[in-house]
Amino acid sequence: MNGQFILIIMVALGGALGALLRFAVSTAFPNDGGIGINVLIVNVIGCFAITFILFSFEPGDNAYAFLLIGVLGAFTTMSAVSLDTVNLFISGTFGTAFLNIVLNVAACVGGGSAGWFLSLH
Repeated sequence: MNGQFILIIMVALGGALGALLRFAVSTAFPNDGGIGINVLIVNVIGCFAITFILFSFEPGDNAYAFLLIGVLGAFTTMSAVSLDTVNLFISGTFGTAFLNIVLNVAACVGGGSAGWFLSLH
């Protein structure tokens, strides 16, 4: 088989797995109308994992494509953070909206930093 075709299949399979994992987290931690804890969990795990993988695998590896592009590409999303925050602003809960922004940014940068640090050891 062509190497490019295998790479495409790896990304597609990873994307399917990432979407299922995202669905599982969203089901386990439903959004109660406040801070989307499910989105926060997904983004922190994703930031940790994406940084760890980035510093642990070579970009051409099938594992890199499967995990980084496929699984994590489907698993994480900033659009959900944006939607949650806009809905909080619309509902007039400005403090919660700003807290959602700060928590997501700080926790995701922390997750990314932890992934980088662990990749070195």
